[in-house]
Amino acid sequence: MSISTTPVTAPDGELVHRAVPYRDPEHQAEVLAGPVAGALEHGRRALLVVEPRCRSELERSLGPDADVRFCPPERVHSAPPFTVAGRWSRAVRGAIADGATGVCTVGQPLDLPGTDAAYWTRLDLALGHAMRELPVEMLCCFADGDDAREAVGALHDEFLLDGAPVASTHRRGDHELLREHPQPPPSDLGAPLVTVPVELSELAGMRRLVQRHAEQSGLTRGRVADLVLAVNELVSNGIEHGSGSPVLRMWRTPAGLVAEMTDPAPCHLAFPGLTAPPLCGPRGRGMWLASELTDVLQVWTAEDDPGRVHDTVVRVTMSAP
Repeated sequence: MSISTTPVTAPDGELVHRAVPYRDPEHQAEVLAGPVAGALEHGRRALLVVEPRCRSELERSLGPDADVRFCPPERVHSAPPFTVAGRWSRAVRGAIADGATGVCTVGQPLDLPGTDAAYWTRLDLALGHAMRELPVEMLCCFADGDDAREAVGALHDEFLLDGAPVASTHRRGDHELLREHPQPPPSDLGAPLVTVPVELSELAGMRRLVQRHAEQSGLTRGRVADLVLAVNELVSNGIEHGSGSPVLRMWRTPAGLVAEMTDPAPCHLAFPGLTAPPLCGPRGRGMWLASELTDVLQVWTAEDDPGRVHDTVVRVTMSAP
């Protein structure tokens, strides 16, 4: 198969989101070599999360000097999908700040612990949302087969076929797909360290409480400050835009210190915390800031997970040091 080495991309600042079918890892590497090489030739970075055989073939075809960053799949996908999408967004923004004209990202569903169809669907949608205003060519590989293109086409604007973009005729709405692939409900973490309803007059005391538990958990001074600010943003949101008296709970777990804000008021953000709000906007910064400051942010809403979640539940995790 002849593959063009010139990527077909959108203007700077716009996401190109394509599904890439393949027969086997060797064919996958053959199909990807052109777009990845073309991206590098045009001053773009390449961030790839692929299975080992495909990686080996790409390393051989692209050469040892190719500026390609291969990320271990088991490490990348060790977090919830929205957290993974946020990390990818930060990596892309970092590459652009470092002088790259754009980024070519490559990923694929793999059989990894903690992943299922809902994980991969939510990740694909979250990645598209988190990077929608960035100069990114996002290539999502999938094993071609019976009905595979219809299912994958529901998530993607285009396919990359024989080196050329082909519009998907099966694209569906993101909100509809999220409802069909809900995330697991909040896990039971046992008895919390604290359970505190917080009102506006109690925010200062709440911040001191979070600081004390963060310090006792072994967090560094900077991470203590980040966690206090993140929790303050989340609880303040509940006070200002929710019921006025959200509940804060905290746990110390093997993953780190967990802080959770629950509020009976609904949340209507399909992709909370994934993109920064407009600078001129009056609201929406708190969730994004909390996501940027902590290791993991998870949000459950009755709208997102009907029948399993009745309140808005927001959890952040911060690990030591």
